Amino acid sequence: MKVMEHEHMTRELQRREEAYLAEAQRLSHTGTFVWKPATGEIIWSEETYRIFGYDPTTTPTVERVLQRAHPDDVAMVRQTIERASQGSKDFDIEHRLLMPDGAVRHLRAIARASNDESESVEFIGAVMDVTAARNAEERIRQRERELRLTIETIRRSS
Repeated sequence: MKVMEHEHMTRELQRREEAYLAEAQRLSHTGTFVWKPATGEIIWSEETYRIFGYDPTTTPTVERVLQRAHPDDVAMVRQTIERASQGSKDFDIEHRLLMPDGAVRHLRAIARASNDESESVEFIGAVMDVTAARNAEERIRQRERELRLTIETIRRSS
C-alpha cells in the first residue's frame, strides 16, 4: 500500500512541477525545445507552440520554423540551422517571425548541442518572444531622433 501511495505522490509532484514550469514559460514568454537533426524530431513546449502560432497538435518541423520566419530573415535562419546541424555547434540567433495575421514578432533562440543516449547530437534550447523589448527599444530610438531634430531646429533658429 505504501508503494502505491508513494507512486501517487510522486506523480502528483511531477504534475505540479510541470504545471509550474508551463506557467513560468507563459509568464516569461520563453518556450523550450529539443531538436535531433539526425532524425528530424523536434519537441516543443506549449509556450513554443504559442510563440510560433501553431496548434499544439501540429508536428514541429524545421520547415514550419522557416515558414514563420520573416522573408528578410529566412536565409539567415536557414543558414543557422544548416550550420548547427552539420557542425554540432551551439547557436544563439535573433530574428523576426511573420505571423499569418501579418503581425511581426521578434524571437531569440538559444540552443546547446549535446549527445543523446545513442550518441547522436541533439540541441536543447529556449525560444524567447522578445517583441515587447524590441518595440520599446524602437520607441526610445524614435524619441532620440525626435529630440535631436528638435535640438537642431532650435540651434538653427537661434
